[in-house]
Amino acid sequence: MELLETESSAFTSGIRLRMCEYGTVKSEPMADLGTRVAEARELAGMTQSDLGTAINLDRTAITKIEAGKRNVGAVELVRLADILRRPVDWFFSESPPAVVSRRADPNVRGVSALLDARVDWIARDIDYLRQVGELPRFERFVFVPPESVEDAEQAASALRRHLDQPTGPLLDLQFHAERIGLFAFSLDLGPKGGDAAYVALEDVGVAVINGKQEPGRRRFNLAHEIGHHVFQDAYAPEVGVSPQDDTERLINAFAIHLLLPIDDARGLLEEFGPDMRLAAVAAGVRYRMSWTAVCAQLRNGGLVDAGTYEDLVSRSPSRVDYIELGEQWQPEMEAPAVPPKYGRRVLSAYRRRKLTAERATELLWDTLAMSELPAQVELAVEAYRREFGSVE
Repeated sequence: MELLETESSAFTSGIRLRMCEYGTVKSEPMADLGTRVAEARELAGMTQSDLGTAINLDRTAITKIEAGKRNVGAVELVRLADILRRPVDWFFSESPPAVVSRRADPNVRGVSALLDARVDWIARDIDYLRQVGELPRFERFVFVPPESVEDAEQAASALRRHLDQPTGPLLDLQFHAERIGLFAFSLDLGPKGGDAAYVALEDVGVAVINGKQEPGRRRFNLAHEIGHHVFQDAYAPEVGVSPQDDTERLINAFAIHLLLPIDDARGLLEEFGPDMRLAAVAAGVRYRMSWTAVCAQLRNGGLVDAGTYEDLVSRSPSRVDYIELGEQWQPEMEAPAVPPKYGRRVLSAYRRRKLTAERATELLWDTLAMSELPAQVELAVEAYRREFGSVE
């Protein structure tokens, strides 16, 4: 099945701002401004006093703004957005329904506040780019949710065939995720920023991966979120290494088989003969997987016995192993990293002056500095003025 890209229509839920006669900003009927200010301030690691000092207001004024008891002047709003590194419309736009549902679900546990905020932010960015016609529509590539490990492995194999990668390492996982409508971002959320989170937006999905995790873990987390995407989950709890939930366990099986098919693992064991450890090291390096995931796949596939598995998993690869193999790890998704086609479309919109330099670098999550942005297309009126001078 081919993925279809069609011309996108504007979303109906636009941002409506009304300036009253005193220059204050009203929202109708968008999310509460005060709640947004408080959320952005907390994520920025600022106190109310810090924020008040930054925009020349006292702490009590910030308290009233966050409580919804004080209107915000237009100039104040622009300064708030600048200090808190948010586009102005962020303070008024509603979160996508799936984000709201995920936050309200008591079964979703372990998602850090920072990870949650990043998912929300990027989901709204995707909506915005759709609204201005910069992202295509996708035909969803979907499977029936698995009921067994065998179902999960068959789904992983089917997805690999769809991606024209039935065997071998599935490298550049962000690129392949984007091909099926999953926009995956790797951001440094710190050691307490969680693993990853996913949310569905109509025909596409958004995944945020904590780029602070080690490289193999990052790829496993994205493979796991690809599972949620193709099994049509509206949102996903945080990835767990040994989840109690059966669905999460089966999606883990999908993720491991997507990264390292059993037949590929069997081929590596044949290549390295009796040296089981070197074969496992090669699997980790070539397929860019964590050591734990490699060992689990060998054991789950019945390729090693319990004793060999315990011996392998107890000793992570050392420099000696890599030198003996003659190959080195090539990490992916080092933070910050944005989906490749997404990045290209953002730059294209900037070149055509549909985005400011500030908005473009924001959408690119500082993977480029403003000084590195390409030249913009010259508007016809500017060319005319340079040729003939301004007309009074």
